[in-house]
Amino acid sequence: MDALIVNPPTLSDLERIGLAGRMSYFEFERQTAGAEGFLSFPGEHLGLLALASSCRAAGLAVAPINGQVANHRSLDETWQAMVAAAPGGPAAVGFSGPCQVLAENLTLAYRVRARWPDTRIVMGHDFATLNFERLLQDYDCLDAVVVGEGERAFPLIVEAAKAGRSLDGIAGVAARNANGRAQLAKAAAPPLDLDELPWVARDHLPLVLAAGMSAGVYSARGCPYRCSFCTTGQAAARLGKHGSHRLRAIDNVVDEIERLVVDYAIPHLTIVDDLFVTSHPESRERATMFAERLRQRSLNVPFMIDARVDSIDAATFSALRQAGLHRVFVGVETGSDAQLAFYHKRYGRTGRDNGFVRRQMRVLADLGIEIVPGIITYHPETEPNELASTLGAIDASGYRGTFQFMNRLFVHPGTSLWQDYRRRGLLIDEWPVPRWTFRTDRAAALEREILEAAAAGLGFDAVRTIFERGVHAWLADQQAVPDLRAAPT
Repeated sequence: MDALIVNPPTLSDLERIGLAGRMSYFEFERQTAGAEGFLSFPGEHLGLLALASSCRAAGLAVAPINGQVANHRSLDETWQAMVAAAPGGPAAVGFSGPCQVLAENLTLAYRVRARWPDTRIVMGHDFATLNFERLLQDYDCLDAVVVGEGERAFPLIVEAAKAGRSLDGIAGVAARNANGRAQLAKAAAPPLDLDELPWVARDHLPLVLAAGMSAGVYSARGCPYRCSFCTTGQAAARLGKHGSHRLRAIDNVVDEIERLVVDYAIPHLTIVDDLFVTSHPESRERATMFAERLRQRSLNVPFMIDARVDSIDAATFSALRQAGLHRVFVGVETGSDAQLAFYHKRYGRTGRDNGFVRRQMRVLADLGIEIVPGIITYHPETEPNELASTLGAIDASGYRGTFQFMNRLFVHPGTSLWQDYRRRGLLIDEWPVPRWTFRTDRAAALEREILEAAAAGLGFDAVRTIFERGVHAWLADQQAVPDLRAAPT
């Protein structure tokens, strides 16, 4: 075996809620989301499987190990799968995942180093891309980090490892120089032509379908926007103006979907682009063309996409609905224009209010499309007027999920939001999984009351009432307190 590529199981979240060893992360997600909600969850790690395809196209033997899909409840299970796949030791091992699984990845990496000391150990992902210097500085088990896309770089790493050559100079790869400092290869890795890449391998799709999850396909990479909390756009920005958001040809995408329908009889498809359609006319034309191609081939597969509030228009989404679109994740985030501007959500700067959100959501509802809103309820500086506006946005979405009253802003290391919060001292832990606390006791009390209500099994209406009552009481108390800064002297 030339290489292993590994996605570890997420264990830290389960440990925090007392479920470690009792169930896997996907088993927990199915329990909380329900079978219908779980149906659109894309269980495959398409990045990992894209690397598998590229390695195989280069004549390399590679085994993708996905501890999530395999429902591993411990790292021992993942390690056993790695040893079974490469008993003699691989030339290289690649690890992938966000900051939430860095501890799991490092534990496995140190096991690799102990058992196979000559194996090259590499990490990749948006998290690794944004933090490659710190990863190489702090963790001696890592030999290199792939910065950006890996389909070209990782096969070259494996070939170099097999031949015993240095990894220095491989475009898009960071390694330690002679002084032990992280150094990115001088040759910049040019953006990949997505239509020239082989389709992703489908090693894990049977397991995903058996678990009741969705097949996934990507039609684009990167994002044209730079939301301050999101790793996708900020990692993609490293590829420059012409590489930060690239699109596959529609026929190429539909050909791959047809193969999934014919070969695997997929009951559902999730398009995993962070943003499938924008408000730009060319993007809407592309989405309409996609819908037409699906109908022409009579593929008849229900699918889900992600969109922004300002992406939605009746004509485009009517065409998508006729082609099988039934669920849309919409990044609403908050009802506060000021907070939207802070998040760099551009439509928040136009003065559009919850009436705009409500009208946009109504377009989807009238078409019979289910809306799953992305809501960021709390952040360190949460104030009641913002929560009142966010309640309006929740109501405007029409989605009756109690999680909308519980979502904390997650601060990904390396993002501009993380840098801002760290500079202002808002993080109580800044690495690898940042944590923050509220600046006001009232926000903490409200969150605690909502969490207790949800834990008691209260439904949407009851939780909403508690949230609304708490926000209004907080607002009333603020108005009752005189502003001493404005008092005469």
